[in-house]
Amino acid sequence: MLSDPAVRSLQVTLWPRTGTRGPEAALRSLFWVRYSSSRRRNPHSSVNSPETAAALKRTLETLMDRGAVVRNLENLGERALPYRISAHSQRHTRGGYFLVDFYAPTTTVEGIMEHLSRDIDVIRPNIVKHPLTQEVKECEGIVPVPLEEKLYSTKKRK
Repeated sequence: MLSDPAVRSLQVTLWPRTGTRGPEAALRSLFWVRYSSSRRRNPHSSVNSPETAAALKRTLETLMDRGAVVRNLENLGERALPYRISAHSQRHTRGGYFLVDFYAPTTTVEGIMEHLSRDIDVIRPNIVKHPLTQEVKECEGIVPVPLEEKLYSTKKRK
């Protein structure tokens, strides 16, 4: 029996396979993209590369195959990682960040994490529970006080 769906945020670290010298980039949903120290590239070229798009598409398809409903995908840009990350025999220092918000039954989260941790392009998957946002309603019992009448007296001065 499945539990009620919950809103979750997915943070996944991926790297696309590019070039003959190994990966030039690593990604995170949050995505992280790594650059080699021997040459600098345009930071936007690897974030928008076809390999990055393929890894992102594969990650989203995995979520949907496991019963998740993707609500939002956000590109947070490229920057330095908070610390060096070693995964799949590669060291990563810079990354392009992506954030995915989705609904999923709580019983499928473990299966999603297991699948993403086995994917060779995923460096570090992370799923956190995201609270449902509710609209803040104004209290109907309080009548707003007109402040201008209190600040300025209605009497005329002589």
